[in-house]
Amino acid sequence: MNDRDPWEGLLDAGEQILWQGQPERGVQLEWRSPFEPLFYLFFTGFSVFWMVMAQMAPGPFWMFGLLFFGIGIYNLAGMHFWTAWRRQGTFYTLTDKRAFIGTDIGGRRKLESYPILPSTQIWLDEGRYANVWFAEHTKRGRNGTTTTPIGFERLKDGRAVFAKLREIQAAPA
Repeated sequence: MNDRDPWEGLLDAGEQILWQGQPERGVQLEWRSPFEPLFYLFFTGFSVFWMVMAQMAPGPFWMFGLLFFGIGIYNLAGMHFWTAWRRQGTFYTLTDKRAFIGTDIGGRRKLESYPILPSTQIWLDEGRYANVWFAEHTKRGRNGTTTTPIGFERLKDGRAVFAKLREIQAAPA
């Protein structure tokens, strides 16, 4: 039996774990706007129409539409199941100094650490499940910049976790 502490070597001297959890499981529709499913429904429908019409031509030309059909189906339904599967392998830990987000997806393990300082902007999104955000990832592309919040997602006890983050910020350094 292995009695070794899994946090050995990861935490600073004197750092204490205050809370651990996981996102609530289940499939959630995660479109960014109400027009997105309509667009992908049209996109998928048009690809089916195109494949049916192209099937009348000789050869496998109709198969070109499979790419667009796959993209449409993924964006209509597949991405929601993918993110639900990804959440199953996500684990959260909050210490008196940092927030950790660990993932173990398909045997690939990753651990990210975010310091919680008095200056760290934190915010709470409430709903059926709460999201507690404490960092952002900014990505620049050809069409502009997108900012994605980073934090603990789909929590039943989001308010309590948010309160713990506020306590960490208020504690003397």
